[in-house]
Amino acid sequence: MAAQSGFRRDVIELRDGFEGDVSRLFELDRVCFDAAIAYSRREFCWLLRSPETLCIVAEDDGVLAGFAIAQEAVIRKSRGGHVVTIDVASAFRRRGIGRLLMERIEERMRASGAGWLRLEVAVNNSVASEFYRGIGFAAIGRIPNYYQGSVDAIVMEKTLAGSLTFIP
Repeated sequence: MAAQSGFRRDVIELRDGFEGDVSRLFELDRVCFDAAIAYSRREFCWLLRSPETLCIVAEDDGVLAGFAIAQEAVIRKSRGGHVVTIDVASAFRRRGIGRLLMERIEERMRASGAGWLRLEVAVNNSVASEFYRGIGFAAIGRIPNYYQGSVDAIVMEKTLAGSLTFIP
């Protein structure tokens, strides 16, 4: 892939996130989201300590390009995953980092037996909604006043082909 403003997708390193990443993840989350809905350091610590959490970090020569966090979930005896957050640094947006992170989340969740992924997106976040639709998510519901007690969330889901696990 050709370089684009000094960026090449083929040199982005993806790795599992760990507790030592908390400060960098916290800082990027504060840039990507309003402080009222961004996660706290404590929440990041809890997420990264949880055995049900999958965190994928994208770096370009040690610079944090973005990250995604998902957790294993079970709904009506069906095993899946919940995308907690996906954050991409402004310098890396619109360059495929979000897609790369989501592909890795899907791959890892599918390998663990997940048959679907769900997430919430604010009704007024059309850029994120379009991104999720573009990678195969569909709206399945709405949660009133989900964000800051005043903004509704659209619940979106994607079936992970080749993997649908039911728990007896």
